[in-house]
Amino acid sequence: MDTDNADLEIAAMGAISSALSPLEPDEQARVLRWAADRFSVRDIKTGVASTPVFEDTAVAVPAEPTNRAYNSIDELFESGVAKTNTQKALLAAYWFQIVQGGGTFQSFTLNAALKNMGQGIANITDALGSAEAQKPALVMQTGKTGKARQARKTYKLTTAGVKAVEAMLANADVD
Repeated sequence: MDTDNADLEIAAMGAISSALSPLEPDEQARVLRWAADRFSVRDIKTGVASTPVFEDTAVAVPAEPTNRAYNSIDELFESGVAKTNTQKALLAAYWFQIVQGGGTFQSFTLNAALKNMGQGIANITDALGSAEAQKPALVMQTGKTGKARQARKTYKLTTAGVKAVEAMLANADVD
């Protein structure tokens, strides 16, 4: 490593330290998870993608996650695990991000799919905001198009969000 790169790394570490110091530990963890995802950081020792490195441990995960495959969002909702609006939003988000491999999703897309199944939510942004406010956050907003309050917002399930939905589904398979 040359001296210029070493100086840049030290400056970056200082900037990160300054930015994280005033935050609470759970807020620091969310920022680090976002940064690791954003920059596709891998664990140096294992070469594994970053998500497991900053794993949330506050969400209870069943010993054996569900292995059931879902062929449609309707089939996923037939599990009956989604009781609240936040759970409905999380389950729909799981369908688009994990099952379909979408990466991110728009709140509008979630609610349109929910409405098609007769599960529409009066205010999808509030449901996702509730998931985002939980500790650890189950969802994070990654973007917004437009300036109005009704602008289209883009979200992503966090590691904790994925685990929470998988725990809900695993518990439904047990019942």
